Amino acid sequence: MKAGTLLNAKLKKLMIISAFLWMAANFHHPVTPSHFTALNMPNHIFGTSYAMMVFGSFLTAPIWGSWGDGKSRIKVIFFSTLLYSIGQIGFAFSTSIWSILFFRGVSGIANGGYSGGLMAAIVDTTTEDNRSISMARYTTIMLISSSIGYLIGGLLGFLPPQKVILIQALTMFLISLCFKFIVGETNYNLKKGLDNRVVFIWDILKDSKKSKEVFTSWMVVFLGLTFFINLAFASNNNAFNYYLKEQLDFKPIVNGIWKTITGIVGLIANLTISVWILRRKDVRRSMLGLLLIASISGVMIILNPSIYQFMFWNLIFFTLITMMVPILQNLAVQGGKTDVGLMSGIYNAIRALGEVVGSVVAGFSYNLSSMAPFGISTLALIIAFVLGLSGKGKSEQGTTNN
Repeated sequence: MKAGTLLNAKLKKLMIISAFLWMAANFHHPVTPSHFTALNMPNHIFGTSYAMMVFGSFLTAPIWGSWGDGKSRIKVIFFSTLLYSIGQIGFAFSTSIWSILFFRGVSGIANGGYSGGLMAAIVDTTTEDNRSISMARYTTIMLISSSIGYLIGGLLGFLPPQKVILIQALTMFLISLCFKFIVGETNYNLKKGLDNRVVFIWDILKDSKKSKEVFTSWMVVFLGLTFFINLAFASNNNAFNYYLKEQLDFKPIVNGIWKTITGIVGLIANLTISVWILRRKDVRRSMLGLLLIASISGVMIILNPSIYQFMFWNLIFFTLITMMVPILQNLAVQGGKTDVGLMSGIYNAIRALGEVVGSVVAGFSYNLSSMAPFGISTLALIIAFVLGLSGKGKSEQGTTNN
C-alpha cells in the first residue's frame, strides 16, 4: 500500500472513531447539574469540579504529548481514553465534594492525553497541503459530535444521572479499544530510526536556547490568545448550563437540544467561513474580527437578559468561539511533524488553564450575580482582542524541528 493511501486510511479511521469519542465524552454534561442538585451540593461545585478536571489536563497535557512524540501516539490515546472511563466510574459513585473533585481531576488528566494526542495524530496522517483543512474538518467533527453527545445525554435524562455517567464510562472503554486495535500507530517517526528520546516541557524550560526557539514573541501572543479565549468560553459555558437549570428550571433535554442547535450552526460556520479563513494568508486579522464580534455579543448577553435575547446572543457567542477553535489548533501545530505532540500538549495545557480560571471564576462569581460570569467572559474576550492587536509580525510558529 502506498504511503499516501495508508495515511488517508489512517486519517479516516481517526476521524470516525474520534467522532464517537467526542460524542461519548459529552453524555454526562446535561445530567451533571441534576446530579449535583440531587446530592445537595453547593452552587460553586459546577465551576470548581470542571476546574479540577481541566486543571488535571493543564498539568499533564505536555507530558502526554512528549510521550506520544518519543514513544507511541496510539498508546497515549488508548491509555488516556481508558483512564477517562475509570475516572467517570469514580465520579458516578462520588457523594462528597472531595471525591467529586478527585475523580474529575482523574478525568482531566485523561482528557489532556487524548485531546493533544488526537491533534498530533491528525498531523501524523496529513501532509502540509491538506493539514489545515483536515484540522478544520476534525474540529467540525468534534463540535457536531459533542453536540450530538449532549443531545443523547439529554435524552438519557429520564435515567438517574449516575446511570448516564456509567453508560458514558462503558462507551469510552469500548472506544479506547477501537483506537488500539483499529487505528494502530500513527507516529511514523518512530519507525525511521530517528532520535526517539522523550523531550519534556521542563527540558525545554531548562535550556535557554531551546526556550527561545519554542517561545517566540508570536508564540507568547498565541498562547495568551488561547488562554483568554478559553477563559471566556469556560466562564460563559459553565454559567450558561447552570443558569438553564437554576434560574429557568429547564429539563436536561433542553440543554441537549440547545447544544445540538449550536452544533449545527457551528458546523455550517466551520465548513464555510473557518475554511475560508484558514486558506487566507493573514489569519491573525480574521481572528481579530471574530474576537471583536464575540466581544459585542458578550455585551449584548448582559444587556438583554430576557430568555429569547439571552439565547440568541449566546448562540452568536458560541458560534464565534467555535470558529476560533480550528484556527487556534492549526496555529498550534504549524511547522512540521517533529515535536508536534509536545506543541499540541502545550496548546492544550494553556487551553485547560484558561478553562480552569474561567470555571472557578464562573462558579464563585455566580453567587454574586447570575450575570457576573457572562461579564467576566466578555472582559476576557476584550483582553484577547487587545493582545491580538499587540502581536507583531506574521503568525510564525515556534515549533522545534530536530
